Amino acid sequence: MARSRIKYFKSSDLFELPGELGDVLIRLMLAVNDISLAADANEFWAETTEQRRAYRKRRARMYFIRLIMSHVHEGLIIINEINRSATLRAAVDQCDARTRENFGKLVAKLTSHERGALFRYRTKTTFHYDSEIPGEHLRKVIAQDRDATWSYSVGSTPLDWHFELGDAVIDRMVVRFVLGADEPRSPARAKKIEEIATRLDQVGFMFTDFATSFIERFSKG
Repeated sequence: MARSRIKYFKSSDLFELPGELGDVLIRLMLAVNDISLAADANEFWAETTEQRRAYRKRRARMYFIRLIMSHVHEGLIIINEINRSATLRAAVDQCDARTRENFGKLVAKLTSHERGALFRYRTKTTFHYDSEIPGEHLRKVIAQDRDATWSYSVGSTPLDWHFELGDAVIDRMVVRFVLGADEPRSPARAKKIEEIATRLDQVGFMFTDFATSFIERFSKG
């Protein structure tokens, strides 16, 4: 496996930049760090073969995907700020063609269906526990089978604390509310979900690629 290339820059490199640019660069660094850790955790759960983790593997991956998408939503807020600032847009113009192209694509995503999904990931299913939407989906889950039973467990390690009904509700929320696939299960619905997920992944990659290149351009190193 190839090792990452470690580079360096001095604090003075950023200190000497105009305040607006320096502040944006550090926020981009925070976003990239958070996205990379969430993505690594998702890969860990995808690859783990531990028996004690098997029964929560799919839902754990779903959580980290929700987390990644939520951070990407916050990253697009920074993109919007750059786009609205003549000074920051001029800084983007000093970057290479790939960085400028990624920025243009990200700006286009500010008014896209994908941004709506990212907002719902962030605000309704990850960083906040909405006061209405979980209850709405709870009632729909129960209506499907009023006699269903749901397990729960408590114990001495974090994985021991688990409510199966919570998983069922968040699964429904993500598919039907966040991704907008509010139709019966079918191959067509599965394809629709896959296509939406792919587009969201692409937004996350574009953001990370842009942010890293933008930061490097103004870190003399």
